[in-house]
Order: sequence, then structure tokens, then C-alpha cells
Amino acid sequence: MAYDVIIIGAGSIGIPAALYLAEQNQKVLVIEGEHGPGQQNNKKAIGGVRATHSDFGKISVCLRSIEIFRTWQEARGDDIGWMSNGYSYPAYRPEDAQALQDLMKIQHSFGLNIRWLSPEEYNEIVPGINMDGLLGSTYSPEDGSCSPLLITSALYFHALKAGAEFRFNEEVTGFSQAGDKITEVITNKGRYSCNQVINAAGNHAREIGAMLNLDIPVYPDNHEAGITEPVAPFFGPMVIDMRKEPGSANFYFYQNNEGQVVFCITPDPPILGIDNRSTSEFCRFAANAC
Repeated sequence: MAYDVIIIGAGSIGIPAALYLAEQNQKVLVIEGEHGPGQQNNKKAIGGVRATHSDFGKISVCLRSIEIFRTWQEARGDDIGWMSNGYSYPAYRPEDAQALQDLMKIQHSFGLNIRWLSPEEYNEIVPGINMDGLLGSTYSPEDGSCSPLLITSALYFHALKAGAEFRFNEEVTGFSQAGDKITEVITNKGRYSCNQVINAAGNHAREIGAMLNLDIPVYPDNHEAGITEPVAPFFGPMVIDMRKEPGSANFYFYQNNEGQVVFCITPDPPILGIDNRSTSEFCRFAANAC
């Protein structure tokens, strides 16, 4: 059977791509090695959705993503746990405050709604924040969060309704080509003709590219997160503390729509590869960062 588009990977890129292509009357097939949608990085995401980046491409794409997520329930009918709780970057060192304020000029030029809060203003939206040495914080109120599990499920079922096909537990093993054009995707279970291929394989995107002699610069690294029991809401935005601690480049946390506090570090040096284990070291790093 011939397809207009074959998408490799049923995650946070592959599933929405399948939905919107199918809604444009494209015949779409998604091939996924796992047993269901969103079983790799997507289900491990903490749920933050931000446009607070430093270049036009990321900001514009993420502003559009926020618009889609913010209006999803109204437009599509699914509760995805969306909150416009914002993102914030508190500064405790003069060099960080200066860097954040310089970056704000670029972000404003690209249309991002972001402002600088005084320590007192910031304490109002993050009560109990450490005020000792706090110089202020950026705050982008339109950034937010949602449930990675709920949005993936919603996207998947809407993609099915739109006519996209999914094949799970199936591994891509190669391609057939006519010159530079991919004409067929080969798996461990069959062969599928197509006009175009989208490589949305996430951690495995480089391996897929290598089958076509392409060196795609995707180098996965590992972060780890902790999550608490639900408690009554007591603060708003995602908080990204840029101060380094041994083993951690930064520390960030927020309270999701269910009241759980989710907290993470960025390992320093990076932990390269794919490793899904939970570690006791993470708790020590997180405690130091707090």
C-alpha cells in the first residue's frame, strides 16, 4: 500500500505531525517500535511548555505551540491539564541578572511577553522563595504546562479519527531509494511505499539517518526528575535556578495542575546516552540544589 507520508516515531513530534497531515487529506502511516504511542521520551517529560528561548525560530514555534495547547480543550474538547502558570528565572548573581535582562531585549524584539520582576514582586508569585541575595527574576506569564500523557493520548485519538494509520511493535530496518528519493520504508514486518518520510524517531533519529548515510546530529543525554504527592497549590510559575552546584548545572521545579511538585536538575557534566534508571545520586544533587 502506498502512503503520501510515512512518519517514523509515535512521540511528541510524530503524533501531531500525523494528525495535521491526515487532516490535510494526506494518507499517513506512523511506524513505532514500542507497543503504543508516546512510550519513549514523551512519557518522561515533566510537562513544561515555554517560549522563553533566545532565537526567533524557537520562540516563534513555541509561541504557536502554546497557542495550540492553551486553546486545545476549547477547540478539541480534551482536558490536557493546561495551565498558564508561566516560567521564571530568578537571579542571585549580578552577572545572571545582566544576562537575563540583555536577553529580554532580544526576546521582546521577537514578540515574547516577558518582564523583569523585583524581589518583592517575585515573592508574591513564588511565596517562600529564598530572598537572601535575590536580585529579581524574569517572568513570562504566557508560558505554561500540561500533562504529556493527556496531550499525547488526545493527539493520538484525533489522528486516528482523521485517518492516520499506526503500526506498533515494528522496527524500521532500511529504505529503498530512487536516486535521492525514498520510495519505500522497510521494517521487520513489511515494506511500505511512500512519497515522503519524516524522521521523528527521537533518541534513535541518528540511527535512522545512518541507514540513508546521513549523519544527523542527535545526541541524547539523561536528566532525572522527582515528583511529590499532590498538595494544595502554593506557587505559580516554573522556577529555573541557574546557580550551579556539584553535579548540577541548574535546578528547576514547578507545581502541576494536580498539585504535584515536579523537580529536576541538569546534570553537569552531561550524562550522555539513553539511561532510564532512577538513581540515589539524583536525590542528593536535588537536595544540594535546594
